[in-house]
Amino acid sequence: MTAATGKAVELAGEPVRDKAKQLYAMLRGRAENDAELAEIEQAPDDAEKARVLEGVIRRAADADPEVRREAEALEALVREATEANAELRRELAELRESVRTRPTEQYFNNFSGTAKQAIQVQKVSGTINIS
Repeated sequence: MTAATGKAVELAGEPVRDKAKQLYAMLRGRAENDAELAEIEQAPDDAEKARVLEGVIRRAADADPEVRREAEALEALVREATEANAELRRELAELRESVRTRPTEQYFNNFSGTAKQAIQVQKVSGTINIS
């Protein structure tokens, strides 16, 4: 379950990465953005990069409806991926809790004498014929 969850989160992130690259490519090559984008690439921490990039995207979106559409599409993908990630994590937590709290079943065979064959059966639905 954990591996499946990790893969689902990874797949949800792929469209976000692709859309972010597409938006970045749109911004790259616009003279007014290149200096700021170079600053983003040199910024030491993610918070500073995010702040500068947000400004670049806002200004470009105000000036160009195509950039605005791409930025809004990226925002929608991020929101969907975040919600999917939260839902998967919630389901995984519920599954872990149900496994953790499930009572441990114990079964014993008690007999006396010599046993040539022993059969232990747990939860049977239908008819069993043993000969």
